[in-house]
Amino acid sequence: MKRLVLAAAAALALPTAAQALECADWGSWLESGCRHVVDTYKDGSNALLVSGYQWHLPYDWTPERRHAENEYAWGGGWSRTRETPSGNTEDVFFLVFEDSHRQAQFNLGYAWRTYWGDRSMLQAGLGFSALIVQRPDIASGWPVPVALPLASLRSGQVELLTSYIPKLNGGVNHGSVLYFFGKIDLK
Repeated sequence: MKRLVLAAAAALALPTAAQALECADWGSWLESGCRHVVDTYKDGSNALLVSGYQWHLPYDWTPERRHAENEYAWGGGWSRTRETPSGNTEDVFFLVFEDSHRQAQFNLGYAWRTYWGDRSMLQAGLGFSALIVQRPDIASGWPVPVALPLASLRSGQVELLTSYIPKLNGGVNHGSVLYFFGKIDLK
C-alpha cells in the first residue's frame, strides 16, 4: 500500500513539476509529450469515468477460467479532458476498478483519440492510452508503464470506450481481454 501511495503522489505531482520546468528540459520528443499532458491538465474540463465490464476473449481462455474470472469491472475515476482545434480529444486521468481477480487496479495516464463524422452526431474514434498501472498480480504490485489501444463511440457529452489488453506471458488464461468503460463530460 505504501508503494501505491508514493507512486500516486509522485504521478499526481508530475503535471505541476512539468509545468514548472516548462517541459523544455526534456528533449524535443519528451517535450512534446510533456506539453500535451500539462496543457490537457491545465486547460481541460472535468469528466467522470465509469468502469463496468471486461470480456475475456473465448479463444484465449478456457471455459472454466472464464467462468471464474470477474467480468464486472466496477469502479470509477476522474479525468481532465480537452478537445484540440483539429477535433481530437486528450485526457489526463485516474481510474480505479475491480480487476479480473476482484482486486483493485489503479490507473494513471494520458489518452488521445481522433474521431470520424460530425461532432453533433454519433462519432467513432480510435486512439491510445499511455498509463501507469498498479495491481497486485503484476510486477509484485509495483506500478508499471503500459500503452494500450482505444476505440470509442461518443455522442454529446457521453462516450463509450474500449481497450484491448493483450495476452501476457503466453499460453492460455493470460490477457486477451476487452475492457469497457465510459466517460461523461461535466462541462
